[in-house]
Amino acid sequence: MNRRIRRKLTRKGQEKVDCPEVDECLALDERGIVDWTRLPDDTVIQLFSCLNYRDRASLSSTCRSWRNLGASPCLWQVLDLRPHKCDSAAAASLAPRCKNLQKLRFRGAESADAIIQLQAKSLYEISGDYCRTITDATLSVIAARHESLENLQLGPDFCEKIRSDAIKAIAICCPQLRRLDFLESVKC
Repeated sequence: MNRRIRRKLTRKGQEKVDCPEVDECLALDERGIVDWTRLPDDTVIQLFSCLNYRDRASLSSTCRSWRNLGASPCLWQVLDLRPHKCDSAAAASLAPRCKNLQKLRFRGAESADAIIQLQAKSLYEISGDYCRTITDATLSVIAARHESLENLQLGPDFCEKIRSDAIKAIAICCPQLRRLDFLESVKC
């Protein structure tokens, strides 16, 4: 029984329910402070999963055990970079964690240039918003580095610099591609 349920029972006037394993985990130290580093690993990973990538990285720098847990592959399978500016420095710091990345969402052509640095060999879905100025070269490199890509979606605006050569490169480099979606038409 977790603390939240015990609190609800206590508020409803029922007797206090003891749960020694939770009490042991969150035991106060001699100064009366909860030692959060004693939380079970699966609990910490679940907490990390609720955070964006910047907050995860920040919490991972708290202590050695949290750094190891913050690098857990299950936390880095889906990455949504849309709310944040992702430049090459951010991508370089994310690269070691993204080896098992499967789905990636980003916003803008600058982020597209930066995500080339991610070493995500198992990436199968990329979704980019507002990539109006993404170039053939960037798109070709993304396709070449992510051969297991199954879904590539760019939009909702017109990708004015993409030509048919980039689409041919995608077709050659990504044999498993099932969906290629440019939400506006491409100039050929």
